[in-house]
Amino acid sequence: MTSFLLTGDIGGTNSRMGLYTIGDNMPLAIKYFRNQEFLPHKEDGIFEKHIIAPFLKQCWEERASTLPSIDQVEIIACLAVAGPVRNNKASLSNLHDIEIDGTAIANQKFCPDDPCLASIRVCTIINDFVAQGYGCLTLKPSEVLELTPGSYAMMDPMGPKVCVGAGTGLGECYLTPSKAGEAGCPTTVHTCFPSEGGHVEYAPRNDLEVKMWKYLKAKFKSTNRISVERVVSGRGLANCYEFLASEFKDKIDPAVHKEFLEAEDMQGKVVAVNARPGTLCLQAMEIMMGAYGAEVGCASIKFIPTGGMYVTGGLTPKNIDFIQGADSPFMKAYKDKGRVAPLLESVPLFAVLVEDLGVRGAHKAAMMEYERLHKNEADSDVSESDAPKARASNHWTQMLAVATLSVLAGMAISKARK
Repeated sequence: MTSFLLTGDIGGTNSRMGLYTIGDNMPLAIKYFRNQEFLPHKEDGIFEKHIIAPFLKQCWEERASTLPSIDQVEIIACLAVAGPVRNNKASLSNLHDIEIDGTAIANQKFCPDDPCLASIRVCTIINDFVAQGYGCLTLKPSEVLELTPGSYAMMDPMGPKVCVGAGTGLGECYLTPSKAGEAGCPTTVHTCFPSEGGHVEYAPRNDLEVKMWKYLKAKFKSTNRISVERVVSGRGLANCYEFLASEFKDKIDPAVHKEFLEAEDMQGKVVAVNARPGTLCLQAMEIMMGAYGAEVGCASIKFIPTGGMYVTGGLTPKNIDFIQGADSPFMKAYKDKGRVAPLLESVPLFAVLVEDLGVRGAHKAAMMEYERLHKNEADSDVSESDAPKARASNHWTQMLAVATLSVLAGMAISKARK
């Protein structure tokens, strides 16, 4: 039976699906699904009905002459989902609380008659930033930018790694290494752990940001706090602009403001595209990027990631001019850590310039699951084939023991007669 890997990177805005053959890092097929269009409401099994099954059906229809029949393959799936994962399930908190249940997908609980879904042998759900973390292990030097000069040279291969990335939301994760030989590992490997660090408290850094903090508390009906994700994300950028528009009404550009109000979940993009000198959009970008740098600095102080701090997410490569350079809003806030600021000089800091880390990480996790399944099967086969040998060995061991006891007993009796 031919095996394939199915990957999904499910964010707040898009779901990116990929199909791979075993051992090939290049996908056979990739397709983006806009979540608001394909997942318009909460419904049991909606993700597999509206995204997985149509994707697999399209893959096999377009490659009917080169792929084996869908009923003659096994598919190992891994879906990276934006949200906490429990019992192989995750809910899309930013999308109607839709639940994606890996076990239900593999068992066809909600789609019992779909022939494409019948080929899925196992479906593992991981946090989207766990996937980002594993994806960081695949990065090439040309795919990152050193934000702290000399970062590559100061990397400690046995140091922890941290990944912080702003996109639709704000995600964070960390990785720890295992030395070669530990826990049966032939080489150094990293284990990635999820975090909900994007939901820690936002800390305003000047009087204007204190006003924005109060504005956002009122908007979100919070008594004491707002999370940093309310500021550092695509939606956070929209929140920054919305506050500034309420504070400085005389600076509003009517055309831009109209576009912003009509943009729905793409309001952050409208702000970024219109961030020109002297505009509220530029001011919003500077506030958001300063908060981004401050949060990355906080994570660096907490974890001291001598193996690398990676700034990922869709907003990073798209807005790199606000991030790179000692005088950028991001870097000035990153370094503004008072008496512990010198600690950051030992942290390798990188901006990630590619946006497919989630897919890469999901692919790595799917491959790990494939290897685990087939290793267990191979070990089971070996155990069964060795069983007759083991029984024969036990038989001869028992016979030898009996013979030895007989000899010893005879010697004892002979000695007693003397």
